[in-house]
Amino acid sequence: MSQNENNGVFQSVLNYLIPRKSDSRNEKFRKIVFLFSIAVFIASLVQLGLFLRQKGIEEATAAKMQEYAPHLADEPLQTTQASQKTPDTTKKTEPAVPPKKEQRTVQPWGQKLLDKNPDVVGWLDIPTHTDSSGKKYINTVVVKGKNNDEYLYRDLDRKYSLSGTPFADSSCRIDKDGQSDNITIYAHHMNNLGTGFARIHEYKESVDFLKKNPVINFNTVYDKSNQKYVVVGCFITNAYTGADDGKIFKYWKVKDFSDKKTPFDEWISEVNKRSWYSSDIKCTAKDKYITLSTCSDECWGIRWVIVAKKLTENDDLESIVQSYKARPDSEIYFPSQWVRKRGNKKVYFGWAY
Repeated sequence: MSQNENNGVFQSVLNYLIPRKSDSRNEKFRKIVFLFSIAVFIASLVQLGLFLRQKGIEEATAAKMQEYAPHLADEPLQTTQASQKTPDTTKKTEPAVPPKKEQRTVQPWGQKLLDKNPDVVGWLDIPTHTDSSGKKYINTVVVKGKNNDEYLYRDLDRKYSLSGTPFADSSCRIDKDGQSDNITIYAHHMNNLGTGFARIHEYKESVDFLKKNPVINFNTVYDKSNQKYVVVGCFITNAYTGADDGKIFKYWKVKDFSDKKTPFDEWISEVNKRSWYSSDIKCTAKDKYITLSTCSDECWGIRWVIVAKKLTENDDLESIVQSYKARPDSEIYFPSQWVRKRGNKKVYFGWAY
């Protein structure tokens, strides 16, 4: 094809695409719509490319992190102080000497993570919630930053990450002397990638899902055996007063039940009245708890929260699972923002919503 023929083809394409003064109104409109469609298509391709690139980075980061996952034997369950038998005072015995509190030491698996990032405090996983290949959906390191923004968009290497890293509330205590009574752990609801805490939204599905996945493992870097927590409550709540007519349950503020500002009875009462499920779990102020928190996209200002209690030797897991029941919607407290948009009822659209 000659140069003149090439120029002629190019000019024909331009005439077909670019609006001209001589074009009719309909022809100009057709060309504008066509050009807009091309622009949208190109922008979509760019966005898809960026998403797939980021998805690959996030998946590679998550896969690399699994190299650090601890493999711990289950801890022998301990009796809580509240459930220990009352001593027989009729017998004369020497005054009991309080046992010396053993200082916790960082375990080898935890030291490997601390060498990588000194902000690491532990590891979290849901052992039974897996894909068809047996891979856990949630199996992740937990960090604790100087504030609750530090790891929103940073990975374990402190590089930018869309998913960020699950992190314990910065005001919680996790150190060699012990840990807070209730540790709140946050992560994003990555509904496109399935990372972060996106998958804990599946606890909304039904009580049957809860019965299949009642236990969450959370091990601090000081734990040499596996620490099991059983789910106590699953609920929707508001993160801002504007989402519930000025009312708010500040579950993330509750750390130590010895603090008069956060009495245990008030906290557990709020958890129970909001929970989508009920059970026969015995909860006391002497127990240890974790609270998982993530965004919920059904309406503005809402969070999905899971509360779990550390199992003790007085807990019969099988009986607890059998006791799980779905509560009637009429008995559940929903924030007003939820009620206005979704009604006074449980709603589950899938983990990716």
